[in-house]
Amino acid sequence: MMAQYTEGECEELRYSPPPPYNTDFTRQRKHYTPDTEQDRIELRIRCPSVSSFRWCLKLYCLVFGGLGSILSFLWVIFHFYVLGETDSIDLQLQRYLDISLGLVMFCSTVSLIYGGYAESKTWLVIYITGSMSVLVLYWSWSAYTSYVQLEQPAYNEEVENLVMFLSFLYFVLLIPILIYYRALMRNSEASDRQPQHCCEESAGREDLAPKQEKV
Repeated sequence: MMAQYTEGECEELRYSPPPPYNTDFTRQRKHYTPDTEQDRIELRIRCPSVSSFRWCLKLYCLVFGGLGSILSFLWVIFHFYVLGETDSIDLQLQRYLDISLGLVMFCSTVSLIYGGYAESKTWLVIYITGSMSVLVLYWSWSAYTSYVQLEQPAYNEEVENLVMFLSFLYFVLLIPILIYYRALMRNSEASDRQPQHCCEESAGREDLAPKQEKV
């Protein structure tokens, strides 16, 4: 017997084509390799930059400047009192030197406070210059009284040791201020580069605009 099909049944039995070939999926399967190296996790550790903790250095400058201002002010008041009780001319000269250097140190610490608050490099330079000048003048006076005026007991060995310790402490405490100054320099250099980059981009766009119009 031969099977007989109507036209409608023949249309239903026609061969239907397969779904479209998914090329993206096959490409992913071709490039996929069951390698264990692709499954490992990499941890990258990066040290923080100076600008990330710049606010800590700013706080340090404010605190250090405030303490230095208070101590230098008390230093000046104390030597004014000692000057009134001193009769020797040589010791009076020493008191005048202490008072003048104390005033210089007071102005330097005030400039440090303002420089840390306003993030100004100029005022930080003023503080470093003033404090270094005070330190150099004290060491110069110490050498003068120790090797030239041997009869004056103003600077004995204990005072020299104290000045040496304070000098070492000063240089240690100066390191964060120098780091803060370096951070401000980098920030200013980065801000100066941005306008130049913007100007170069705008100039490049202006040069491309006439070419596009000609085309």
